[in-house]
Amino acid sequence: MRRPAILCTLLLSVASCLVRVPAQDAVPQPAALVSSRPTVREISVAADSQGMNIEISTDAPIVPENQRLEHPDRLVFDFPGFRLQGSMQRILVNKGPVVAVRASLFRTSPPTVRVVVDLKLPLDPQIRSVGNRVSIRIPFEANGTGPPQQNQVTDHLPSPAESTPPHPIQQAHLEERSVVGGPTHSQPSEYDLLAKARTVSLNELPSLEAKAEGGDAEAQTVLALAYHSGILLKNDEVEALRLLRKAADQGFVAAQESLGIFYATGVGMEQPNPSEALSWYMAAARHGSVDAATNIASMYAMGAGIPKDMGAAIRWFRQAADAGGATAQYNLALIYGRGDGVKRDERESMHWLTKAADHDVIPALMDLANRSALPRDGSRPDVETAITRYKRAAELGNAIAQAILGDVYSNGELVKADYEEAVKWYRMAADQGQRDGQFGLAARYVLGQGVPVDQNEAFRWFQAAADQGHADAQYDLGAMYELGQGTASDLRLAVHYYQLAAQQGIVKAQYRLGILLAKGEAIEKDRVSAYKWLMLAQDSISAAASALNDLRPSMSALEITEAEHQVDAWRIARKQSSH
Repeated sequence: MRRPAILCTLLLSVASCLVRVPAQDAVPQPAALVSSRPTVREISVAADSQGMNIEISTDAPIVPENQRLEHPDRLVFDFPGFRLQGSMQRILVNKGPVVAVRASLFRTSPPTVRVVVDLKLPLDPQIRSVGNRVSIRIPFEANGTGPPQQNQVTDHLPSPAESTPPHPIQQAHLEERSVVGGPTHSQPSEYDLLAKARTVSLNELPSLEAKAEGGDAEAQTVLALAYHSGILLKNDEVEALRLLRKAADQGFVAAQESLGIFYATGVGMEQPNPSEALSWYMAAARHGSVDAATNIASMYAMGAGIPKDMGAAIRWFRQAADAGGATAQYNLALIYGRGDGVKRDERESMHWLTKAADHDVIPALMDLANRSALPRDGSRPDVETAITRYKRAAELGNAIAQAILGDVYSNGELVKADYEEAVKWYRMAADQGQRDGQFGLAARYVLGQGVPVDQNEAFRWFQAAADQGHADAQYDLGAMYELGQGTASDLRLAVHYYQLAAQQGIVKAQYRLGILLAKGEAIEKDRVSAYKWLMLAQDSISAAASALNDLRPSMSALEITEAEHQVDAWRIARKQSSH
């Protein structure tokens, strides 16, 4: 059975849908040759009153992978397979909610350049790749400025390199209140007060400041987080730390939790201080904070500034899990499922995974849904359970679950095809910017499934998905530009999107790119690149071999050797990036 088409998430790994716009012979943009070591060359930043633009020039087309991290808020853009020209860069911005932009070689094998935008509050980027330039627009409007979504697992404690392991240990859940080390407390959590700080009005400030000056611990914490967020006030991390310490010294749990996060991530200081973070987390855990206990466990599990100790991590996770901590329950499921520090125990893993899912932890819901849809033991799928879990995650706002449901109802393999239902879920995912939902919705407009055939709408959604790096959408967009479907014919843009898809291994794109570069109609002819892409496509598309035979007599031996070297380099880079 074909897997549902969707992105990888934690333990999930599924393939993409293969609906395509038919293509014929036609034409592209003068594409840069793909070297074995493409480079991020220059990064420039320009801000205005409405937002900030980041322009990144490279020597090969790419749509960077991107993610939004929290506590502290930041946007991360990865360029796999690329190297950085020059050394690590840091551009201080301090404009609106943007603090700085920094770039470094995040990984050497395979090489990956990482660009990080440090923020004062969560914002969503708009990404577009044109030729050898990536444009990132970060609007300053409140398009993501609210508090973290309830029941969503967040990443508070990035390692100093901001890396995320393949199956990450998750940080504390947002809304947990159960007992860990002491009696149940009725104090609000750090996240409650962070949300409150983000809604404080100017009229409320004098009263809040008076209460904080008078020693009110909650007011001190809210004011500190307002200084940290910098929404109404000038960002002042030093003052935020001072106020948090005053509240924490009174035993106010939210302030202790906040100080743990500040010290763990280095907010308001030159560098993180893991030992001080651990001390404040311990204090909060003794007062009953499940969040703090989960973060202690995470520090031990990841070795985040302290010696890695899976035994201690499991003890702290279990304390929090037994107290009802859903994120700790999910982490125990991961640990027992992998046998990380304990004997692998699938039954124990499923026990904790089910508890976490029943607490609406979205990765747990998704994992159980995927296991039900695609049983590991080869048994029949439990379709009803799978759809129930997917729908619960989708109802909680998870765009990946929404896109999976679109696939489930459109491909008709798990249930009878219901295109109207598929369109409903695809649209929900697409409206959140989820690229598989955008691609699925575009395909429905091409095929007239659940919606009338509409090439213009198909083009719009293919473009949205393609500009986020969806390889099949890049191919389809290239075909639409080539054929003039849903848009004016533009052969240079057709080649641009074919090249993006070809680099990701889409064989039809490699074939189309080779044909168009060999013809050189409306673009610069490039026999070497044409030969390279046709060679890569010939094992799957028989017509590519014929096209190679037609091309070969016009090439010199040196050109053929160069093309063959480029094929080898592409295959090596592809193999490295898949590991």
